[in-house]
Amino acid sequence: MYSFKGKIEIPSKVDEEELLMVAAIGNDVDDMELVDGDDEGTSIVYTDSKETAAMFEAVKSIGLGEGAKMSLTHVSKAPLECNDEDFENNMAIIDALEELDDVDSVEHNMSN
Repeated sequence: MYSFKGKIEIPSKVDEEELLMVAAIGNDVDDMELVDGDDEGTSIVYTDSKETAAMFEAVKSIGLGEGAKMSLTHVSKAPLECNDEDFENNMAIIDALEELDDVDSVEHNMSN
């Protein structure tokens, strides 16, 4: 249901995907996916978990490393869209779980 991926959060919008791809290839990264970040004006790069450090070096090599964060995460293979009421209810539960001291992160498969 989930894929274990490397995640690099870039605090700026990446408009040059081709430049990022060339840098990734130069750092022996076989696969990457560039998506818009959760916050406006940010970007996220997903890659194979074993290539996360190399992809982070690629991001730094094109001048996007300042403020960037590298982590490993689970990405849903089958995202589900739910109605607004269900979304709000689920987010309330997720927020409550994230406030617990023992919880580092909460993954979900809602696409909206």
